[in-house]
Amino acid sequence: MPSLNDTKTLCAAIMERKATAIPLLLGKPGCGKSDACFQIGEALGIPAERTLRVHINNHDVVDFTGVPSVTDGITRFNPPAMFQQFAEGSGKGLIILEELPQSSIQHQTWAAGFMLDRETSSFKLDPEVRIIATGNRVEDKAGAKPLLSHLSDRLYTLQVETSLDDWCNWAIQNEIDPLGIAFLRFRPELLNDFDPLRPINPTQRSWVKVFTEIPTDLPPHLYLAACEAKVGEGAGAEWAGTREIMAEMPNIDAIRSNPTGTPVPTKPAVLYAVASALSTTATVEGFEADLTYMDRLPREFQMVYMSDVVNHHPHLQTTKAFANWAVLNQDLFA
Repeated sequence: MPSLNDTKTLCAAIMERKATAIPLLLGKPGCGKSDACFQIGEALGIPAERTLRVHINNHDVVDFTGVPSVTDGITRFNPPAMFQQFAEGSGKGLIILEELPQSSIQHQTWAAGFMLDRETSSFKLDPEVRIIATGNRVEDKAGAKPLLSHLSDRLYTLQVETSLDDWCNWAIQNEIDPLGIAFLRFRPELLNDFDPLRPINPTQRSWVKVFTEIPTDLPPHLYLAACEAKVGEGAGAEWAGTREIMAEMPNIDAIRSNPTGTPVPTKPAVLYAVASALSTTATVEGFEADLTYMDRLPREFQMVYMSDVVNHHPHLQTTKAFANWAVLNQDLFA
């Protein structure tokens, strides 16, 4: 099963070659399917203003086919504004049909015809408009049901798998709290621990909300309550407790000013926090000091640091410090 990043690459390649190719991304709730669709659109060079996200179940089928009116005794269907913007002559565009497996038989029947013919009773889509669909799996008990067979036959159905590395790379790019990134590296099984029998679950989406919406200066008991309300009691309590432990992390400026003398933590959660904090703030000026300090940590944490540096600060690979580190650690690349 491809990772989410691989799925995005695959979809963009297929949709670039053939505008009529339609992927369906299936996966657990909160695993990043919707964001992936927008990123696929970016990869295809489609502007944000030419991307339409449609939650199918929020509409009646008539919203898609067009409301009828009678003129001179003839019934005509007035094209829906949301799709009219993608009519012939409008150029590149992307329509994201969300929650396709959760939709009714009537909606699925409409979608099957729309995807095949690329038109409604009142207009045709521009040849450069792409369509992509998302949905949850039947086993997630989120309202999904098997697709009509003729609709399924018109799709590339891709099961989306959560990847810790993919999420961490995205999180760094989007300035998510480094301590949050470090925690999920420390407890990767919590990144998307979805259980349909639980009322609240830790998912990629819910963790992002924990790290970006909950004020970090709340009293500890209120911070814990907020975390548990978003990711569940077990995961929320574990994150809140680990976050307090991570407060033992040495000051990053102190590490860079005295990489040989600053104490090295012993707790794994704190070591993950150090590696993440240093990697997200790495610079040419501080890179040699970072590596001097990281050389004092177990090699697994050196790799956490270096993999992030390579992904997000590739220019550092041209430095003498990187070359020296690579020579000393060449066995890691064997």
